[in-house]
Amino acid sequence: MNRLRLLIATGSLLALVSSGAQAVTSSGTIAATLTLTNGCLINGQPTQSGINFGTLDFGTHPATFSQLTTQLTGASGGNSFSVQCTTSSYTVQITGNANSTAPGTVIGTPGTPARYLINTTNAAQGVAYSLYSDSGYSNVVANGAPLPIASTTGGVDNYTLYGRIQGGGNSVTVVPGTYTDTINVSVTY
Repeated sequence: MNRLRLLIATGSLLALVSSGAQAVTSSGTIAATLTLTNGCLINGQPTQSGINFGTLDFGTHPATFSQLTTQLTGASGGNSFSVQCTTSSYTVQITGNANSTAPGTVIGTPGTPARYLINTTNAAQGVAYSLYSDSGYSNVVANGAPLPIASTTGGVDNYTLYGRIQGGGNSVTVVPGTYTDTINVSVTY
């Protein structure tokens, strides 16, 4: 009997609670945001530092040279590097090079700005060279000046560089060896 009373009391209580109780729903929002800035693909990659723009290789020649020239070998092949940005308001420029101070002995005619290939085993020996934006070697590339676009294909701008060493003088006093420099390039957008 106690059990029956308990069941009846529980059922009555449940009926009372369920008939008077209302369901409550709480609601709100979640903010979702995304901020995109301008970006560029350089040689097809979105990398922002440590970019390989290519190589300016004067090759292997006898130390008794008079004049040497070369053109950029692009990192992705060809004779240029490519830039494609989300904005048309960007600049490509040479910002300097590692060896802008003349070593003890310099072969060749220094340009403006000064650039030197330095002997990797004898840092007192250097070869002066200049950079140009054209194959006629008439437009010297200055540090900080915008590099002109060489061509545009399918919305991708291509840039190239030319290097020239003048005034080697066919000298037998040039120290044989490997000479190097590092040219710094920036894309600002």
